[in-house]
Amino acid sequence: MTALIEVRNLKTYFHTQDGIVKAVDGVSYNVNRGETIALVGESGCGKTVSALSILRLVAEPAGKIEAGEIIFDGIDLLKLSNEEMRKMRGAKISIIFQEPLTSLNPVLTIGRQISEGLEFHKNMSTKEGLQEAARLLKLVGIPHPERRIHDYPHQFSGGMRQRAMIAIAIACQPQLIIADEPTTVVDVTIQAQLLELIRNITKELNTALILITHNLGIVARYAHRVFVMYAGNIIEHGNALDVYHYPCHPYTAGLLTSVPRLDESRKNRLIPIEGQPPDLIALPIGCSFQARCAYAIPQCQREKPPLLEVAPNHYAACWVSQKEQRPWQKKSL
Repeated sequence: MTALIEVRNLKTYFHTQDGIVKAVDGVSYNVNRGETIALVGESGCGKTVSALSILRLVAEPAGKIEAGEIIFDGIDLLKLSNEEMRKMRGAKISIIFQEPLTSLNPVLTIGRQISEGLEFHKNMSTKEGLQEAARLLKLVGIPHPERRIHDYPHQFSGGMRQRAMIAIAIACQPQLIIADEPTTVVDVTIQAQLLELIRNITKELNTALILITHNLGIVARYAHRVFVMYAGNIIEHGNALDVYHYPCHPYTAGLLTSVPRLDESRKNRLIPIEGQPPDLIALPIGCSFQARCAYAIPQCQREKPPLLEVAPNHYAACWVSQKEQRPWQKKSL
C-alpha cells in the first residue's frame, strides 16, 4: 500500500533562553490512504509539535524544523514556499485543534469561518460558500444550520464548537485530517458522538486520519496502528491490537496499567507511572525512560536503544524488549 504521507527523521526544536528544547527529535512514521493512526503519549512528549510540523505551523522564531522530510503525496512539504503551503492547508491537509474556543475567530460568524476556505480553495462565491457551510453543519449534526451559520462561536456550546471545527476541517474534502485531542473539552457522551462522527466522515471520504490523544480507550476503538511517543521520540509502534495486548516497551505497559478497565474488579488499584518526564533541554544519556523504568539494565544508562522490530510488524526502542525479556506483559494483560 502506498503511503499518503511519510515523516522521515523529523527534528523540531525550540530555541529558548535556557537552551534548546528538542520537542521532536528524529521522528519517522507514515500514514496510508484512508488509514487512521494514533500518536499516543503524555503531555509534552511531542505529539502536537510533530503534527504542527506537518502543516508548518510551528511558532517562529523560537520554533524551527531543523531536519527531516515530510513527503505528502510525493511532495516534500518542507521545500514548498509559504504561498504553496497555504494552498495545501485546508485543501489537502486540515486539522481539528484541541481548543475550539481559542481556535475559532470570536468576531466572525461560524458560517463565514467555514465558507472562507471554500472561497479560497474552491473558488465559491460568498453565497455558495454559506450554502455549503449550512450543508456541512447539518452533516456534523448541528440543528437548524441555515440559522446557526449566522451565529458566533460564543453562541455555540463546547460540543457544537467542536462540530463546527470538524465542518471546517472537512469542507474541502482533504486527503489527510489531523485531529489533535479532538474531544478533551466535552463530556463522555458528546465525546463518543464526535469520535463516531469523525470516523464515519473519514471512512466516507476515504480520508487518512492522524489521531493525537492520551486516551487509550479512543485508540483501541478507532486506530489501525499506534505510535507511542516519549521525550520527542517514537518508542513503540505496531498494530493497535498487538500494542494493547502485547506492549513491547515498559512505558506503553505503564500507560495501559494506569487507566481503568471494565473487565477488571473495581477494587483493583490503578498503577501510575512513577516519576516525571525528562527535561527536553538536558536529556539523559541512554534511554530517556530509564529513570522511571523498573526494568532498566546497565545498558539503558549507557546507550540509547534504537527502534527495532521485536515481533512481526511490531517495533520497540528498548534494550530489555530486544533481548526478548518482557516481564511487564504479564501485568498489562
